[in-house]
Amino acid sequence: MHKMPPKVLTIREALKHPLRRKIIAYLLENPGSSVRQLSRGLGISVGSLSGHLVILERVGLILEQRRSKRLELFVNSEVFLTIKEEFKGAGNLESSVAEV
Repeated sequence: MHKMPPKVLTIREALKHPLRRKIIAYLLENPGSSVRQLSRGLGISVGSLSGHLVILERVGLILEQRRSKRLELFVNSEVFLTIKEEFKGAGNLESSVAEV
């Protein structure tokens, strides 16, 4: 089981982890993906993703939307747009994210 940091206070701290940057990049390219689709797309177990998703939700970077029994994940565009310029060209996000 992965240890979660006791408190992630900022978006910058949340995005220090390369897997969380990959999650954001994947969801920007595949909005509405389920956790299972995200897991398959990144080649990472659902268990390994869960703590990272909680952190990204906690700082407001991703949103969950339930459609019937399906849980869809989206990048919170309002929050992402406010930070995009800060990370653009800084090599902090996947190149696909920086180009959005």
